[in-house]
Amino acid sequence: MYGNLFVYDSKSNLVAFESGSLSSSRCLILIGGLTDGLLSLPYVEKLSSKLESLSKPYSLIQPLFRSSNLQYGWHTIDDDIQDLNILIDYLINNRNHLLSIILMGHSTGCQDIIHYLRQHKKHPKIHRVILQGPVSDRQYLSTLSSTKDQLDYCLNHLENKKEWLPRYLHDPPLTIERCLSLNQENSIEDLFSSDLSDEQLKNIYENIETPIT
Repeated sequence: MYGNLFVYDSKSNLVAFESGSLSSSRCLILIGGLTDGLLSLPYVEKLSSKLESLSKPYSLIQPLFRSSNLQYGWHTIDDDIQDLNILIDYLINNRNHLLSIILMGHSTGCQDIIHYLRQHKKHPKIHRVILQGPVSDRQYLSTLSSTKDQLDYCLNHLENKKEWLPRYLHDPPLTIERCLSLNQENSIEDLFSSDLSDEQLKNIYENIETPIT
């Protein structure tokens, strides 16, 4: 897969890979889920080709965040939003011809997008978001036998939320703070669980103005 790798945040040495119609005034930013990095998703090459073939083509941008690959355990969803903000600002400031941005999330990348939209008013450049595989990490993790021991440990060490869980409980490294965020009901990442009430869903989505697919 061919494209252009560029630095969008020199402070944190964060890069993004752009493919497809590199000269286009439109781009789709694909945000992966936990453990994802560049080219992690099996459909990215087909997606890039399809975007390039449109009558108004889009380029495909795959960013690395501080939480990408196996680093999600000691970063938060708020860190992801900071990185996404920096990427969007970089694109706007460096591409005078930029007309349209689409945000597409895969798995936990969908949580990133919804969290971003809840924090920001409708962005004039972001015309749509696409949620691919918006699933509940909390409900999935509750099916694993290891989760109860992890939560018990976290609840007994709430005063040290930045500390990592012991390796025997979770490997790769995972902070108490991120473990609770992934597993607790009504956390900032608990956005797609099937047991959320209508009132909870309303509180999550009622102020989002950007069209969601």
